[in-house]
This record gives sequence, structure tokens and C-alpha cells, in this order.
Amino acid sequence: MRTADAALLMAGLASMIKMLKMLLAFVAAPVFAGLPLKPLMVRDGELLNTDGTPVRLYGVNLFQSHLHWSRKQDPELYEPELQAIAENGFNAVRMPLHMGWFEPKPGVFPDSPEYVNILKSHRLPTGAMAFYDGLIQRAGELGIYVIPEFHELPSDPYRYFVGGWEQDRKTGKTGTAIGWMAQWDEKRKKHVPNTKLARREVPKALGWLSSHWRDNPIVAGIEVPWNEPRGPLTEPKPFLELVEACANAVKAADPGRLVFMDCVDWGAMVNRLPDESLWRIPEAVDGLFPHFYPGMHSGSSGPDGTWQATMANWASWFGGAGKVVMVGEYGIVEMKRAKYWQGDRSAEEKARTFGACVAQWHEMGIQGLFCWAWQGGIPGSKTGKLTDGAEVLPRWAAPFKASRRVLAQARLAVVCSKRQRSQYGARRNLWRISDGLIQAGLTPFCTIFPEQIIARKDALKRFTVVIALRKDLPADAVTALDEVEKTILWLNEGLPELQETIATARRLLGQSAAPSPVLIGRASGQATIFLRSPTAFNGPIVLAIPGCARVGALRDHTGTVLWQGEGSRLLSQPIPLTLPPWSTTQLTWHAQAKP
Repeated sequence: MRTADAALLMAGLASMIKMLKMLLAFVAAPVFAGLPLKPLMVRDGELLNTDGTPVRLYGVNLFQSHLHWSRKQDPELYEPELQAIAENGFNAVRMPLHMGWFEPKPGVFPDSPEYVNILKSHRLPTGAMAFYDGLIQRAGELGIYVIPEFHELPSDPYRYFVGGWEQDRKTGKTGTAIGWMAQWDEKRKKHVPNTKLARREVPKALGWLSSHWRDNPIVAGIEVPWNEPRGPLTEPKPFLELVEACANAVKAADPGRLVFMDCVDWGAMVNRLPDESLWRIPEAVDGLFPHFYPGMHSGSSGPDGTWQATMANWASWFGGAGKVVMVGEYGIVEMKRAKYWQGDRSAEEKARTFGACVAQWHEMGIQGLFCWAWQGGIPGSKTGKLTDGAEVLPRWAAPFKASRRVLAQARLAVVCSKRQRSQYGARRNLWRISDGLIQAGLTPFCTIFPEQIIARKDALKRFTVVIALRKDLPADAVTALDEVEKTILWLNEGLPELQETIATARRLLGQSAAPSPVLIGRASGQATIFLRSPTAFNGPIVLAIPGCARVGALRDHTGTVLWQGEGSRLLSQPIPLTLPPWSTTQLTWHAQAKP
């Protein structure tokens, strides 16, 4: 056989093997029996599985799922990554998608007769559904839930990952990508989504996905409307209608499917805080899914303020709806946007920032966290390999997944105007109140804004204690508060009554003292320690670790010996511990070998 013929034969065999893998993945996708995951539901604002067991989603974003993976469509790409994600303690992934793979032309979906030819016309592979079905199935086998979301719309004719060529951009050549939703914006000199097409077609595409993955327990929920929405469709009325259409389409196709809503203003709402992303939410939406990046969204905090209370303060804004709240993206990318983090940041600063995010959101009853991003995602970022500070995240898996706190079930509300919410983490007003409540262990708590109190007389019904900041509250809100049949604890500008108010709130909530800041999860010969406080801890504590036989040594996750002696004494003897703020560590008992 000639060398050229052999090469062609080998290439053909490789192509056939790849297609066979994709076919097997597609065939296996609907087989749910024996999976370690159960379908999720929401009750009283809490994520539960169908057995009624609370579930917390501790995950990462699969950055490459809408880029290189989508064009190559090779299961060997996701296999090692999903295994590593599971091995590091994560139990969920947010799966970014390009909508073009699922609706390459208006009204055309993967089960449409013309679907394959349209993909071929863009010189694209045609196995997207088999690829993503296989990814979801494999994730489920590893105990990982998946939340799909449209990270990109078909609005860029030059996007390489859906058939375009970047080198053609700005040359006058017609783009070859799936870009039927593109509309030229003369002012911004770029293509943007056509709002009419987006409003009409995105609900259809989400509905199709919901139908395709109907009853699949691996899919934790579907995100609507798309990633970090902005533009004309995010004005209050259009956004409410868009989200409602998307959520209804998902539920119509699969009534039991959960729906999670990304919020406006790049998902963070530090600039705009519309009611339609806070509490005026369609009934079909089960949870809010905002984004937060320290540095980018905490420019007024300073590093100490960010590590202390800024993420908790921000999370409190989303409690008004009484729904599940999860954070769809967070991390250390773009930290440099804060003036206090210019230049190189130390590994310790980055790790402390990751830890502060997880710890503060744990305290606030946030039920899902998705780090950005596995496989990188930002030039210069290596977080996908759990470096650059992200190596601390696996240590947080156990305490976060064991949390039973629920923001929607908070008994304490803070009422303040949007102007006083401590935008970008300014260390005053609501930030100071948040900090005081955290220090006192009075978490979780919700911030309720006056617009909700004025519009809905029952906005405060579910709370036991209400603290109100008088500064900038409109007269209608003050009147509404006066009519509430609860004791209102008023704070004036400058917060001179803050400590007294916190003490009164604790008494009304039935707490005689602040709860212990140290949480301990125990197993035989092991303990997970979580310091749920922005203040360092230094003192003796009874660990009460069972199963520590014989003489040995107690070591932390770094291998440092914290104590050594007779193992049985760990059940009752106080052990001196030094814990940094918002920190976690794994303790393991190493028994001395018998002579």
C-alpha cells in the first residue's frame, strides 16, 4: 500500500472512531438508571433532591464548552477535565453554549431535516448534540450536575467557533459564521444581537433544549435568558417579558425543570439595580444566578473590606424574591480594576480572595457557587488548573456542600434605599450594617429595598426582625414601615445606634450570645474546620474527633503537626488552634505505627 493511501486510510479510520464515540455517547445519554444524582426541586426557597435532602452546588464554569470543544466535538476533551473536577470535590458545572449550535437558522433545531446541511454550509461538524449529551451523561456518572446556558448568541458573523474567520473582520468580507441574529451597531462599530430576533427565538431554543433533556436528572436547571444580559432588552418591562417567555418555554417543555435567571448589568447589578432582577421575578423562575468579581465589583472596599464583608453585603440584595440564590461566576480575574490591587497580586492575596468569597456566601445562605473558570477563560489566568489562588477551592468543598443556610429563609431583614447599598463595597451605610451582623453571627440576612415595600404590603411578612436605615428612604416607604405589625429597629445616618440595634436584634431572634465562629465537620480520624468569621481565631478548642487510635499526630492540610499524643484524648482535650479569617483546613490523625 502506498504511503499516501495508508495515510488516507488511517485518517478515515480515525474519523470513523470519533463518530462512533459520539454515537455511543448519544445513545447512552438518555440512560439515567444507576446514576449517583437525583433530580432537583425547590421548596421554601431551598434546593433539595427528590428525596428531600438539601443540595448545595459547588462548581466551576466549563469555559471551553462553547469554544474549542464545540468545534472539535471529541469526548476525549472533556473526559479528563470532568474527572479532575470531580476529584477536587466539585459537584456541578455551568456549561456555556453558543446558541448557534442549537438553532443555526431561525426555527431550525437539531431534529430539523435541514439542520445537518446548514451546519455543513458553514463547514462545521454536525455532532453537537451527541457531544453535549455525552458530556452531560459523563458528568452525571461522576456525580456532577450540569447547568447549560447560552453564553453567546448567533450575533457575530466572524466568530471562529461557529464557522467564521477572525482575519476577515474589518476587511469588508462577508462573515461566514452562524450569525443570523447579527445587527450592525454604527455607534459602537460592532455587531450586536437583533433585539426582535432575540426576543422571538431565544425562548424557542431554550424550550427545545428543555424538551431534549426532559426528565434528565443530571441537568440541575436551565439558565435564562442568556449570559450577562445587557442592551435594550434589559430595560424593566422588556426584560421581565423576555425572562417570562424563556422560563415559560422551559417549563412548557419540561414542567419539572428548574429555571435560574441571570441578572442584568453584566450579571452583577452594581451599577443598575432594577426590581426585575431582584424581586419582581416571573413565577416560573426558581432562582437568581448573578455574577460577582472581587476587584471589578468591589473597587471601594479596599482589600480588607473585600475580605471582610463586601461579598456578603452584595449577596443580601437578592433576598427579596424569596428564591434560591446562586453565584454563576466569581473569581480573581480583572482584580486590577480596583486601584488597591494594581500590579502583581501575591498568591496569598488571591487565595484569600477565593476563600473570602466562598466563606461569606456560605454564611449568607447562597446555595451554589461556580468559579470562573475551568480551563482558563481570561488571558493570563491559569485558574483552570487550580493554581493562581484557586488551589484553596477544593478545601472548601466539604463545608460548603454541608451548609444548611438558606438566604430565602432568613429571619432578619435590613431596609435601606438603593442609594445606601454601599455600591462597589463602599465601607459605610449598608456595608457597615452587614459587617456588624456578620461579626455578631446574625446571618443570613436580606436587604429589602423600598420599592418592594411600597409595591407589596407583605414584603416583610416572612421576617422576624426588621432593621431600617432612615437615610434616603422615600416617605411612602416610611409610611409602609409604620403600618407593618413588627418592631422596626431604626438606624440614623452615621449609624450611632448600630451596636445597640444588633444586640436588640439578637434578643428578638432568641440568641443569648453569638454562635461559635468555628464549625467542625467530623469523621473517623478526620475533621474539617471552618472559621466563619472575618476575625482570626487563636485559642483552645475541643475537636472531639472520633476514631483516633493509639499514639500519633494531628496534622493539617499542609502536613504541619498541630498536636501529638494519645489519640483518645482528642475526644475531650482542648487543642490550641490558630485560624486566619474566613479559613478552612483539613485535619487528619496519623497513628504511630506499632513497633
